[in-house]
Amino acid sequence: MKNFGFIKTIYNNMLSEAISDKTINGKKHFKTYLKKLKESEVLKTQFLIYKNIENKIEENETRIIEYIKENISLMDKFSKKQILDSNKRLAKGVALTLETYKNNEVIMKLHKNISYLINTHKSAKTIDTIFETISEISDYIKNNTKKKITEPLGVSNDILTSIVVEKYNEKYKDLSESSKKLINTILESTQPEKTEFFKSIIKDCLGIINEQIIDADMSLKESLLSVKENLLNRVFNESTFEVDILKMFQLKKDLND
Repeated sequence: MKNFGFIKTIYNNMLSEAISDKTINGKKHFKTYLKKLKESEVLKTQFLIYKNIENKIEENETRIIEYIKENISLMDKFSKKQILDSNKRLAKGVALTLETYKNNEVIMKLHKNISYLINTHKSAKTIDTIFETISEISDYIKNNTKKKITEPLGVSNDILTSIVVEKYNEKYKDLSESSKKLINTILESTQPEKTEFFKSIIKDCLGIINEQIIDADMSLKESLLSVKENLLNRVFNESTFEVDILKMFQLKKDLND
């Protein structure tokens, strides 16, 4: 199995189904997958290359082509045999099926193209196909308009500006109920109330993510799973509450948009 993206997608589907159905087996397989990634420089590098290209948004074609070439060149330190053997070990015990991409032909084609660049020896015979493959990946990046979550709990200037302005509006006549609750919690609540509000925002975000994961494409699914892991590891901290709650408030807003 040469196509790392194909294998990666299978494991992502396993985890998604395990979360939806609350099954243990899928989660165990995914943990094994993560362990193999951490232990193998070949697999880890491929994972980052696929993730970089899948999530890249850029309009300048020259910059895009250089970006693609730089990513693929990260595999130059490994032999083609090393890459193939590592991918075979990762795919061992996994059911390979054409239903993997669930009719997502865009990502399927992207993975096929990245795999071709990684696994093909550059020669006079292959140079034309390599050139065309880079061009197709470039088109994907230029047309990549999906919602990108790179900084899962980042605070945008919009939300900070909004909160600062709104909390000094004595009448609060233009505020939404959620904004009023947020401001009141930050300014007036006791620690137990803040803790409860903190937990409720995390619960709301996790609920939205679990719904969106089911129908998300492969790239967005990875981002959502990353956000979910971040949220599950979050604990209430009195000293950073104001910043943390603003971040999660913005995250909930972004997820609902």
